[in-house]
Amino acid sequence: MNYFLKRTIILFLTGLVLVACSSDKKRNADFLPPISIQIPNEIKGETELVKVINSSEKAINELSDNIEQLIVDSKEVLDKKEEERSLMDNLKVGKLLVEFVSNSSELGKLIDDFDNYKKEQEVQGLVNDTQLKALEKIGDSFEKRMQQINKKYEHYYN
Repeated sequence: MNYFLKRTIILFLTGLVLVACSSDKKRNADFLPPISIQIPNEIKGETELVKVINSSEKAINELSDNIEQLIVDSKEVLDKKEEERSLMDNLKVGKLLVEFVSNSSELGKLIDDFDNYKKEQEVQGLVNDTQLKALEKIGDSFEKRMQQINKKYEHYYN
């Protein structure tokens, strides 16, 4: 009996670990693939700037996924005319917007990191052309992703 109990507990704990590890939030396979911002060799030694670029990459990908999820989840409600929406439909829209904001936390962190980096560099007078070009890549990547989302969902609500 003791052997059976130990074996049952081990199997239960193993199953619990497998379920816990596999319940991580997975990306929707239909979403745009994650972007990658290439870091120029000239700035790879600048840990703060590399950190800002990596944070930006993560934030842009998170925001992109959240926008796409919002579009997919809200299609049913937003296809209706405003006067046709019920109270429950309006509550669903509110819930989706709250989820969108709460799931986009990385964007707030990015803005803080970016502002801190920019202020430190300005105070020290250390902003050079290479750094500016690297920072421009963040904006270019963000703009490119927004264009991709607009193109992908251009006819989604018709």
